[in-house]
Amino acid sequence: MIAFSRFSLFGLLFAFACAGPLLPTLVCGQDASPDGSEVQSLLERLRSEKAEEQIEAVVQLGSLGPYAQPAIEPLVNLLKTENPALRHESIVALGQIGPMAHDSADSLTGFLTSDNELLQSAALESLRRIGTASSEARTQIQLLCQNQNASLAISAIRCLVKIAGAENRELVQNSVPRLVEALGDTRADVRNEASVTLVEIGPSVVPAVAATLSGKDSRVQLKACEILGQLGADAASSVPDLLKHLKDDDELVVRAATAALGKIHAEPTTVLPAINALLQRKSAAVRIIAVRAIADYGPEAGDSASLMLNLLSDENMMLRASAADALGRTGDARGEVIEALIKALSDENAPVTLNAANALSNLGAPAVPALVQKLADKNYRRLVIEVLGEIGAGAEAAVPALVELLSQAGDDADLRREIFIALASIGPKATAATSAMMKILQDPATPDAQAGATYVLARIGEKKALPVLQQLIKVASDERVLRSAAWALVTLDPQNAENVKLVMPHLLKATSAELPLVRKEAMTAFTTLGPAAIAALPSLLEHAANDADASVRMQSLQGLAAIQAPASQALPVAIASLDDPDAKVRNAARYLLGTLGKEAHSAAPLLRETLRRGDELDRILSAWALVHVEPSKENAQAAIPLLLTALQHPNPRVRVEAAATLGTIGAGSKEVRSALEAAQNDQDPLVKEAVDTALKAVMKRP
Repeated sequence: MIAFSRFSLFGLLFAFACAGPLLPTLVCGQDASPDGSEVQSLLERLRSEKAEEQIEAVVQLGSLGPYAQPAIEPLVNLLKTENPALRHESIVALGQIGPMAHDSADSLTGFLTSDNELLQSAALESLRRIGTASSEARTQIQLLCQNQNASLAISAIRCLVKIAGAENRELVQNSVPRLVEALGDTRADVRNEASVTLVEIGPSVVPAVAATLSGKDSRVQLKACEILGQLGADAASSVPDLLKHLKDDDELVVRAATAALGKIHAEPTTVLPAINALLQRKSAAVRIIAVRAIADYGPEAGDSASLMLNLLSDENMMLRASAADALGRTGDARGEVIEALIKALSDENAPVTLNAANALSNLGAPAVPALVQKLADKNYRRLVIEVLGEIGAGAEAAVPALVELLSQAGDDADLRREIFIALASIGPKATAATSAMMKILQDPATPDAQAGATYVLARIGEKKALPVLQQLIKVASDERVLRSAAWALVTLDPQNAENVKLVMPHLLKATSAELPLVRKEAMTAFTTLGPAAIAALPSLLEHAANDADASVRMQSLQGLAAIQAPASQALPVAIASLDDPDAKVRNAARYLLGTLGKEAHSAAPLLRETLRRGDELDRILSAWALVHVEPSKENAQAAIPLLLTALQHPNPRVRVEAAATLGTIGAGSKEVRSALEAAQNDQDPLVKEAVDTALKAVMKRP
């Protein structure tokens, strides 16, 4: 059985993050952030008289991305070399360093007029990644947008999209026909770059892209579906065109159109019946894509639940797995649905089991009684415990059963750990476990259980445990107990400055623990301590850049913001993390950039790019960060619509930040004033306070 992750067991403290799925995501660890000696060693190799060694050093420096900032000047000097390969690699490396190499933009501009298309393309890509260019460079880029070489022209357009200011937006729109034309290019790389660029331009391309669906070239149709799907709800106007292709003779087009409709998530009363009809197709691939598209509609697809129930017994394993996932996302918590999902936990194929577990987790409290009964099955006991933990506070009714199971665990340390984690995830609603946890806490004969009970009591918020914990951290010898007690003291008594010296050594040791959850909670403690945990700076930097677990990277970035890490050290990892495969890590990086303020101005182009695309939360957070790192009038105008949307966000912390920022940048805007006045009725007292303060600030300024 595939092991479950611990990415979201305890919820995310980060104001803008959302809980992740139970099903583990395979996340590749990032390259380690180099220490100064590594960069210096590579810089020394740049002075070699052997071109091959210089090229190798340049390539390695480029692979370090923003961490290679000290190499910018030497790389700029190498642009003058006579060796064309070394020049090319130096151009590429500067682009890989990204926004922090903004001072090299002028040096790269000269290559835009080179007679070597390879150098021109490299310069365009590097300027795009750096995100800035002089007026001279923009003129040259505009000329290259008209180049007869489609590959070079598309690269120029993509560069222009990234660096475009208000004066270039019309030119970007005028480039859309060329990009759409390139979707039919015989070269896959040209088609792909044109597709990516159209998505980067954003919703304004929808009419032109949707028009290609009526053509005859299936390659173009497939790319069009992909683009429209990536644009999501912004492509709602293309729904009628996509629906026509659900009856296409080309199965690949049918699948692409179906997937796009799911991602666009519009017109459910029209779209869902058409997708439901695809479940009658013989092709398993079409049916799987149809089920996934239905799942994308979430609760709006509740009427499809009966169809999904039937598919749970289909002979195709992936179809069963997709149906289980869809049932969880539609939110249908009827008894027959829960019963079917409980049965699916015993499926012989892991994907079905895991998706059924995710579905039960999504259904929450209504699934708890059936899950408690399933605890009797030893083969699936640990899986059920993890699902109960994932449900969190909604699994309150399971606490007595979990406590009873804990008393029967005997020497099974792994089972005890799973139960402790589940109880901790249930949190304050697990008060029924307090008595048992206090008893375990005071039993020095079982250190691992002491550590687990400490964790649970802190998550419950049981302050009666404080005296015992204060004594434990002074007399205990087991490192598991010490680090758990240290974390619990910070969690239960965060304002106690006297605890800092006691807890920091143990928390720092915990950052090297094998279990990701332990590393994450150490980072959480540093975040709670704020500037008092400045000694954790090296560890936070290391794990933000290099930890294999996404939740640890995310929490480390939050910690860097909380301890007020120096911009010179935090900026490289924040910029590098904007490319992280995990969305929560990317959002934590945006938050860190915003807290760094104007010292992170080089990241402004990256933040502006996200305003045009991505999930609503991504765009909101980018808007918030952008006006903090580069508070220009143009950026404020771009950010205000998203921040106004954020005033309605379900997370009160998002609303607080949105109100505070609007109070700073919204003077003179009637729309901002009107929205803040409406938000005065917010039910959350912290939001209401932030809104009142923002409204006063807006009214004071003209």
